[in-house]
Amino acid sequence: MLKRTLTLLITSYSLLAIGSKPVTKDGISGNFDLGLNFTKNTENTFQFHNVAFLNYKKGNSSFDLKNNIAFISKTGEDELLNKGEQNLKFSLDANNLDANITIQHLYDISRSIKNRYTSGVGISYNFNNEDHKKISIGLSALREKELTLNSENKLQNRVSSNFNIMIRITKNITLNTINYYQPNIEQIGDFRCKTNLSFRVNLSNYFLLNINSNFNYDSMPEKGIPEADYQLINSISYTF
Repeated sequence: MLKRTLTLLITSYSLLAIGSKPVTKDGISGNFDLGLNFTKNTENTFQFHNVAFLNYKKGNSSFDLKNNIAFISKTGEDELLNKGEQNLKFSLDANNLDANITIQHLYDISRSIKNRYTSGVGISYNFNNEDHKKISIGLSALREKELTLNSENKLQNRVSSNFNIMIRITKNITLNTINYYQPNIEQIGDFRCKTNLSFRVNLSNYFLLNINSNFNYDSMPEKGIPEADYQLINSISYTF
């Protein structure tokens, strides 16, 4: 099943490369966020949060580089935990159909993940791509290699589907929601769900206020780790 999915995605990617048309805006853009987070998991924690995002566009292709890290302090304890995620993504746009290749590194001590490396190839379709409203769906094939804190190695194949909405409520306020469903194609009942809901408020031409809510669900977490957790993240963002 994974081979068929990869074949379909790679074929679609090749067709995009032939029939794509250039994007008019070229150059470098990005943002840098700093914030304080509240996390409810096995216990309440406070964390310092930093996101750095860089995008480079040239014609119909773009490169995204994202570094997301958090330092976590447990309530009543001196132990400092950390979690983070690094993403590299290449995208090719053709009208409303996009293709992408991704590489991700993730670590999350609070969920017993020492390192998780993921590579994927996918496509997405934009139903509406206007300045004030964007709606899209996507499908990707993922290959994961994970090392837990208990030194257990896992190699998994997953399919990831996503549904994204962006709505500009007013001139200065934007609502974004991203939703993922990622089943393990080799083990029935093993799946993950992820939801991000964010409000972005323009404070000036370069500064934004971000209010983010993240929900994660893993049907088969490590022993002693709850299936669900969420984060509330407030940060100030500098854009360029």
